[in-house]
Amino acid sequence: MATRQTIQTHIQNASAPWSSLLVAPPETAVTSLVKPPAGCALRIVHGKKCTTPTGVFEEFARALEFPDYFGHNWDALEECLADLGWLPAKGYVILITEAQSVIPGDDEEYETLLKILNDAGEAWSKGQTADERRAPFHVFFVVSEQNKPKRKHWRLAELPSLKPETPGPKRGIRRSVKPSTRRRTS
Repeated sequence: MATRQTIQTHIQNASAPWSSLLVAPPETAVTSLVKPPAGCALRIVHGKKCTTPTGVFEEFARALEFPDYFGHNWDALEECLADLGWLPAKGYVILITEAQSVIPGDDEEYETLLKILNDAGEAWSKGQTADERRAPFHVFFVVSEQNKPKRKHWRLAELPSLKPETPGPKRGIRRSVKPSTRRRTS
């Protein structure tokens, strides 16, 4: 993602990165961090409930309203994320709160989750989904600055600061006036 692109612009397109680290400013409500456009589904996954793979499966199933046939394993998670037919939307934004709590003691399982989320984003970007539709699919691992060091390796692109940019001073339009090169004739 280009550094000048805003989060809001990014979530409206289907390009990578599909999973990102979002460091939340102090005392910021997680739902105020990302405002999906109309028609996009925003779902909250509670990271504190995702300390094990089983917790990840249960929490994603709850947040994304997976059908009863969801198999509660990595393959089933990958299949459901590339379908979402029961949750029709123009795009999907998933915020994982307290991301430092997601499978903290097992780097291999954590990396499996990251791979599945990235594969899902790529599938949605290429129309390789159950209904062959292209749509934005983005997952944000939300963590406070204080809790960010609790995970040694995030293996995620960190998004630029969310602090509002202050506009620079307004400047008038400067027009350069070139001296005339014509000679006056009298």
